Amino acid sequence: MKKILYKNFYYVVLSIVILFAFFLRAYRLAGIPDIIYIDEASLGYNAWCIAHYGVDRYLNQMPFYAQNFEGGQSPLYTYGVVLLIKTIGRGNVSLLLVRLPGLISSMLVVIFGCKSISLLFQNRKITLMSAILLAICPYFIMHGRFALDCNLMLGCSTVALYLLAKYIQTQKLPNLIMCGIAFGIVLYSYALSYFVVPLFLIFSTLYMLYTKKITFLRSIILAVCVCLTGLPVIIFACSLLFQLEPMKFLCFTISPVATERMNDVVSSNFLENVIDIIKITLTNSFYPLDAVDKFYTMYLTSIPFIIAGFFVSVKHFAVSLRNRCFHYGALYLIFYICGLITIGLVGTHYIYRANYFFISYLYFLISGIYAVYQFVHSYRYIFIGVLGASYFIWALSFFRFYYTMYSLSDMYTYPNSLYFIPIEEAIISAQNDPSIDEIYVDCVNTEEYYYFYFPVSPYEKESWHNEDGGHGRYHLQIDYYTPIESHNAYIVRKENHDFISNLSLSGYDFDMIEYQNYYMFHVS
Repeated sequence: MKKILYKNFYYVVLSIVILFAFFLRAYRLAGIPDIIYIDEASLGYNAWCIAHYGVDRYLNQMPFYAQNFEGGQSPLYTYGVVLLIKTIGRGNVSLLLVRLPGLISSMLVVIFGCKSISLLFQNRKITLMSAILLAICPYFIMHGRFALDCNLMLGCSTVALYLLAKYIQTQKLPNLIMCGIAFGIVLYSYALSYFVVPLFLIFSTLYMLYTKKITFLRSIILAVCVCLTGLPVIIFACSLLFQLEPMKFLCFTISPVATERMNDVVSSNFLENVIDIIKITLTNSFYPLDAVDKFYTMYLTSIPFIIAGFFVSVKHFAVSLRNRCFHYGALYLIFYICGLITIGLVGTHYIYRANYFFISYLYFLISGIYAVYQFVHSYRYIFIGVLGASYFIWALSFFRFYYTMYSLSDMYTYPNSLYFIPIEEAIISAQNDPSIDEIYVDCVNTEEYYYFYFPVSPYEKESWHNEDGGHGRYHLQIDYYTPIESHNAYIVRKENHDFISNLSLSGYDFDMIEYQNYYMFHVS
């Protein structure tokens, strides 16, 4: 038994690390973050409407690109949730269910990120190190724990890049076809992939042709596989560019639902955009769902090694061009540069819009650590010991913060329509009380939060609107001007001091039930 264990020690340790990574992503998935983000609520309700009625919440018939306020939501995440609602959800939607595709995508990054590093470096110790870094670095954990549709691009890109490297290693046609299909699927994950994927495929194919790792015929086969897999996306992109009328394709309706997003494509601040995105993806932005101050996206310790690994990759790429000899690291360098070009054109102050950068950052990080390891010679064990201790301390500190103290419920000035604290327990209590006529809910007049937890037919909800923006007996905003009347329930955020003060001075008698972040007042 000991011999078997020793022989398979690498696989045992690797499996333990991957299981640990899964635990970090799955633990209290519906409770951390402790809010529901507006895009999560709208995505969940859209998916519920499609699953039950074949339309999104705006009554678009089987939309390829479900409408979301003035934009849209990527089809891969939306229809992934539709499938979950129809299967394990048994027709119901929940925050756990909506966040589940993000968890799956995050685990794809862990598994195929490890496989990529193993293929590139052919070193078990380095593969284990990559698995540990994927398991413990903040961004790789946080991005998969909330339902932002674009976040699936990281998982899809990681798989596609691995399959491309696998084809180059084996030169087998089935691997090339799978690679083409995988890059086609990436196109369904996020609108910015419409820029990143074509740029990457053009530049990487030219590089592979130059280094004789692919023939012209096989490059055509790759392009055909990508185009056939992503044909609905290509039609959708054309509808955006040329303002085409809505059309039916298979069972979907393709229409330009996010036309105004095309106005973001500008190049006047290209260099500024590039510098800004490098800065925030290595540190953090003001947006707290995928990175936080102090811990950054991959810890402070990682930054110098990522920078070093980038320059090492540039050097290897230059040498490979000079010697006309393929280097696997070029794939991740080219992918990263294509991402920089894309963000340079569109600009952003959000890390999530560059989520696909992080598979390249993993490669740069490993390359940087390995380069320093080779450089220090006789101090290698000291270097590894200090580095390991640094990551261990950072990780313990981050786990303690994220899983016990991290909270967005009190992080923003009230009112805020982007971050909503789940309130369904109080609403159910009010619904079950026959003495309550009207229910006022502190939803900052954002109906998606209510309909996520209490979905109704999108055909019916429009007829429920009251003059004050309420919905039937439900009113979704509570402020200074909210009328206070007998037999009403008011579910109020604790920070809503204006209304609470008005209620106290109103002269009405009321009963109060206190929840973690809300009060429910039942006016007699």
